[in-house]
Amino acid sequence: MLRTRLCELLKIDVPVIQAGMSIFTSPALAAAVSNAGGLGSLGVWQRPLDQLQRDLADLRERTDRPFALNHVVPDLDEAAFALTLEAAPTVVSFALDDAGELMKRVHDVGSLVMQQVHSVEQARGAVSHGADIIVAQGGEAGGYGGGVTTLALVPQVVDAVPVPVVAAGGIGDGRGLAAALVLGAAGVNIGSRLLASEEAPVGQIWKDAIVSSASEDWVQVDFMNDIRPNPGALGYRTRLRAYRNAFTDRCEQRRDELRGDPSEVLAEITRAAQEGRLEELLVFGGQSCGLIGDVAPAAEIVRSIVADAEHALRHAADLLS
Repeated sequence: MLRTRLCELLKIDVPVIQAGMSIFTSPALAAAVSNAGGLGSLGVWQRPLDQLQRDLADLRERTDRPFALNHVVPDLDEAAFALTLEAAPTVVSFALDDAGELMKRVHDVGSLVMQQVHSVEQARGAVSHGADIIVAQGGEAGGYGGGVTTLALVPQVVDAVPVPVVAAGGIGDGRGLAAALVLGAAGVNIGSRLLASEEAPVGQIWKDAIVSSASEDWVQVDFMNDIRPNPGALGYRTRLRAYRNAFTDRCEQRRDELRGDPSEVLAEITRAAQEGRLEELLVFGGQSCGLIGDVAPAAEIVRSIVADAEHALRHAADLLS
């Protein structure tokens, strides 16, 4: 079995973490990953408080294994954070800004802190404030990503901080896990591949886009920061990556106009969401989508990633003989 110091720290079997992708995670998905030996995550950002209460209870019923709860720092809901501390999960993860003093509150309930970063400077700052684990996320990611690629970012962060570093961005199979370990990472944080799972709470249009697309079909969209500015995205200099279509092209071409008045596009998005058509306009994913060809159970995905990583590492060792 492939084990790293991340496994020892989190008491998990394999060094695979499911990304905390806001409301696009569910108790079923998080539990499936945790039960398969990885670390499942439930995204707290944008999840209504009553839903979070139900989902935490559901997650506890589905698994007795470690899991993470994820927060976006600049848009932190204090009531939701209080529920998180009450739940005292193995890990509380943070994104889009340094969690700072929030880390002490997490440590006070016995949980570990995992901070996502996009630069060496951000990694050093997070560790100085108490982060136990760093997620170094490259620009290939489907979530908010910066301008540095995973291949370049991960070894720099590994060299810069004394805590375990988890690689994220562009990792969709076992070869990505093997590469991350060779770069010095202690594990991987995976989003897009697990969106294409049976348990992921996203629609068929989204899953079909992931499994039928090429990497170049997924582009970083600046207009999302124009119409829905997130202080963390702006401060961390990050952008979402979305499936390119007529809607995203139109919005990118109208950025100057949308910065002045985004109301028309926001109304279009709201109307599509109310009519159940949001995925016709917007779905998010990383460049790893070019590696993904099917929708499978999350546990099967985790097991396949680990088995393929072991095979890749054995093959790499053979090259030295």
